[in-house]
Amino acid sequence: MPSIVLAGHPCVGKTTFAHLLAKRALSRSTISNVVHISESTACPDQTKAECYSNSHMEKTTRAALKSEFDRAVVSSAANEEGSTTLVILDSLNYIKGYRYELFCISKAAGERHGVVWVMGSSSDEQFNSASTESSSDVLAKKRNQERKEVMQKQFGQQDDNEKKSKSENDLDGYYEDDETMNQLVLRFEPPDSKNRWENPLFKVDVTSVSPWDRNGTLEVSASCDQTTNAMKTMEINDASKPNDAAAEEKVPPQPAKKKMGSGFKRNKKKLPTGGKTVTSTAPVNVKQPSSVEPAGRQSVPSSMAKRNLAAASALDDSAASSTSVASKENQTMEQVIDGILDSFFSQRALTEGMSTLHQFSAESNALNQVDNITHRMNSEILKAQKLASVSAGVGGKIFVALTPNGDRRPINLSKPLYMNELRNFRRQFLKWIAAHPLADGTKEDRIADVYISYVESQI
Repeated sequence: MPSIVLAGHPCVGKTTFAHLLAKRALSRSTISNVVHISESTACPDQTKAECYSNSHMEKTTRAALKSEFDRAVVSSAANEEGSTTLVILDSLNYIKGYRYELFCISKAAGERHGVVWVMGSSSDEQFNSASTESSSDVLAKKRNQERKEVMQKQFGQQDDNEKKSKSENDLDGYYEDDETMNQLVLRFEPPDSKNRWENPLFKVDVTSVSPWDRNGTLEVSASCDQTTNAMKTMEINDASKPNDAAAEEKVPPQPAKKKMGSGFKRNKKKLPTGGKTVTSTAPVNVKQPSSVEPAGRQSVPSSMAKRNLAAASALDDSAASSTSVASKENQTMEQVIDGILDSFFSQRALTEGMSTLHQFSAESNALNQVDNITHRMNSEILKAQKLASVSAGVGGKIFVALTPNGDRRPINLSKPLYMNELRNFRRQFLKWIAAHPLADGTKEDRIADVYISYVESQI
């Protein structure tokens, strides 16, 4: 079944996006079922805080998610023809090699595979490997703290067994502290569309569209506008801080630069008799222009033209970027998801490579048996030609027994076959079958039938 892998920083809205993605996928006639895989389904006896408490638990969580993903993709591809089930892997998926392993599972099953990078803001691309904390991560930590407080109040009076039960409010879970989130963001390896295992790659900025939740677009209210504006203001302030600090620094006065010489020296020639040096003062012929162009027609220096052209193109780019930003802000998350699904299902399904194909192991005496069977089939062909009286230029139809007491197979000949031709066919067939053993072993009738088909293709 086709699969979509979500990736992104902690608490940026991946689970909420996954719920809305499943809802929009089920609204299509081509999708009948959606399998949503996350930490709550792969590790039902653990909370998200326990899944990422240390490196050992992270490794166990990744293995559980991969096993669940493998089971969902492979089982459906093997049991259902024309599967209409979509698999959504909702997790951090922050390791590039781990995403490659998921791609190999989809490729082995021969299904479509795509990656969606859910970003809290456009700053996630700029701050993914820097020490500076992005504005979306600050809001993500605040959201995680609020979620933690709500869930602790909700389950504070229950015992340990009831705390581990997964209710609808506990599907997202929470992280134990901010340090855990910082470490996960630091280890996050951003997807790249240049990698074949991450293509197609869809980048979704959850703040560039109208306010939404797991059920769809919300009605625009003043509180939502204030939150969005506050987040955009925070991004602008973070981007402008380095420039303001640089402007405030006092630049010390630079000393005046001394004029340097041209670096060329006049040629000095030695006299043939005297040893004294004489400086050559031969005049240099310089062609003067015959006429001087008027001031209005003088050519503009290339550097000035380039600067004007660059300024004009910068204005055009800024206008185009402002138009694209305005169009994105007017979009809804449903429109973004519908565009992703349209592009995703237009992609071709993956095909398994030769290196990962299942190799059939042949018996130790398989080549000897094939040699004996093809030798007998050559004798049967020569005998059948004599009985049918196949003449040159006319051809005819002969019948050859696949086994000594088995069925007979017809062969249409356009000309009679001689022993030297059949010997060459047999030698070529032995080379081919040594590299491509048959899946059903060394059954005599099967080998004979394949050899007859090979002879027919060579005639």
